[in-house]
Amino acid sequence: MTHRAVKTYSIGFKLTYYTSRMSTGGMGYFYILLLFVLCGRSYVYSQNTPNEIAELLERSKTLAQTQIDSSFLYVNKVLKIATTLENDTLLAQGRLQKSGLYILKNDFSKSEALLHNMIAGPLSNRFKGLALHNLATIQYYEQNFEAALSLFMQAAELLEQTANSQKLVSTYSNIGTINATLKNFKNAQIYFERALELSDFNTGIKLQVLVNLSSVYYSKKEYSKYLKHLFEAEELALELQATKVLATIYTNLSLYYSTEVKDYVKAIYYGEKALGLKKASNKINTLSKTYNNIGYAYLKKKEFSTAIRYLDSALVGAEINLKPHIYNSLKASYQGLQKNEKALYYADLKDEIKDSIVEAHQKEKVAELTEKYESEKKAQRITVLDTENKLQALTIAQQHNLLLALGLFAILIAVLGYFGFKNYKMKQQLDKVLLQQRLRKTQLNPHFLFNALQSIQNFIQQNDKEKSKTYLTSYAKLIRLVLEKSDEDFISVEDDKIALESYLNLQLLNYNKAFTYSIDVADSVTEDFDLLPTLITQPFVENAILHGLNANHEGHIAVAYYKKESVLYVSISDNGKGFEVKEDEAKRLHKSMSMAIIREQLKNLNRSSKGFKGTISVTSDTQGTKVILSFKTIEM
Repeated sequence: MTHRAVKTYSIGFKLTYYTSRMSTGGMGYFYILLLFVLCGRSYVYSQNTPNEIAELLERSKTLAQTQIDSSFLYVNKVLKIATTLENDTLLAQGRLQKSGLYILKNDFSKSEALLHNMIAGPLSNRFKGLALHNLATIQYYEQNFEAALSLFMQAAELLEQTANSQKLVSTYSNIGTINATLKNFKNAQIYFERALELSDFNTGIKLQVLVNLSSVYYSKKEYSKYLKHLFEAEELALELQATKVLATIYTNLSLYYSTEVKDYVKAIYYGEKALGLKKASNKINTLSKTYNNIGYAYLKKKEFSTAIRYLDSALVGAEINLKPHIYNSLKASYQGLQKNEKALYYADLKDEIKDSIVEAHQKEKVAELTEKYESEKKAQRITVLDTENKLQALTIAQQHNLLLALGLFAILIAVLGYFGFKNYKMKQQLDKVLLQQRLRKTQLNPHFLFNALQSIQNFIQQNDKEKSKTYLTSYAKLIRLVLEKSDEDFISVEDDKIALESYLNLQLLNYNKAFTYSIDVADSVTEDFDLLPTLITQPFVENAILHGLNANHEGHIAVAYYKKESVLYVSISDNGKGFEVKEDEAKRLHKSMSMAIIREQLKNLNRSSKGFKGTISVTSDTQGTKVILSFKTIEM
């Protein structure tokens, strides 16, 4: 009978203890140290508000585990202050903290979006390393171990350059854990040892690293190192009164002495210590594993009655993958007591669980055993039972054939449905790509781009460096945003504002500053989080320039972003000559408006984006034209 431990690994989003699941009768525990990027006190502030910002970050960190909604409120205040102060360091701290809160809520998509937005901009090695660390954590939660490992390695490389050893402990430990999960124990050992070297600043963290590292030594069969580090971990756990970790240590020692050294007295001793600690800390869900280890040790000592008592306790609440080993040990214990009937009973239970994959076959085997026992007791009913057996077998065969036919029919329907749905999704994706191409053509008007480049060329020829630099910057920003964002459904208010500013600056160049403009963002709008359809505003601004201000040398275009309740509004107005608005006026606007494309864009988004609703309204008189776009706020 084998009795081995197969270790699995888990990751936890806080500095605490997480145990792995146990299978095949043994018990292996690995912990993960995850850097909880809640920044606490910040060190870069405005001179007027250091205490306020530090307090906000600290409150957010404190409330993260118990009142996460309140924690979000405080970090949002920090982000608002950072935006006002234009403080990049403080903004990065706030965004990291917010990404951590999203991970706590298992809202990985929002956390990923926030982190990718951070990494896309200018960022120090420290903050980029921490952002990559959190991205790796998300990949680990989603079981993408290779991607998680790659991101953790990138994070470690950056954090090593900052000489911040405390941050590196978590990253190294996570790399070690993923390597152990993938059975790369050599690499796991390297990174756990690196983490151990840097963990002296916190005994609780050092304890976790020691337990991790000892488990890797166990997997590599380096038992002297295993015992050295595990006993060191025991001393720390006793000092810290960490009963859960002590229970893990004693369970691992029980497993070691039982399976590797065959010292069953020590195996029982440590198993009982683990059992007592688990009961005291109310770890009821893992008692069956410890009962099983102790029962196995008593079985090897040939104390069969005691072994049975512990193994019976192990059955209570035991996981399905543990039961075959408990049944196997019970079978061996009853064999040792010469109770072959009981031994056969548990042997049958073990086989029954192993055969549970094929439920129909399992039921048939149970029925056959029942028939056998009944035939031995009631020989006079053999003929009747045989007849019933044949009828039952015939019925089962008929039912089997019917179920097989129904199953094949269901599979056929499913396959046809799958390919039909796949064809629909491909067509929908193609329509979206075509719409994006048309939208990109709308944004990159060749005539406009040619005029802008020609004007910039004139400044260069005139050796006007400042204007050349200014307009080239606007040109580059506009082209980059159009090319980068046109494949996305939504864009932030901040990016939309930058695109409009760049576009209007270039139009001022083309029209020789024949008009003025203003762009206002209300306090109710969070520029980098509130979203609207990608670059939907530019065609309306273009229309205002071409038509509303064409004959007005004192023309003015005003763009305003504001929110009411959960609706984001964008107002685009000019003081041009106006026009008469009719019910179908939107359809007859200049083709630069590309209203057909915009209508199709909004129609697709209204249909495909949950909670989104976009509308357009136009008003015009002799004083000018005003377009109001409204978008019900979506949740990322």
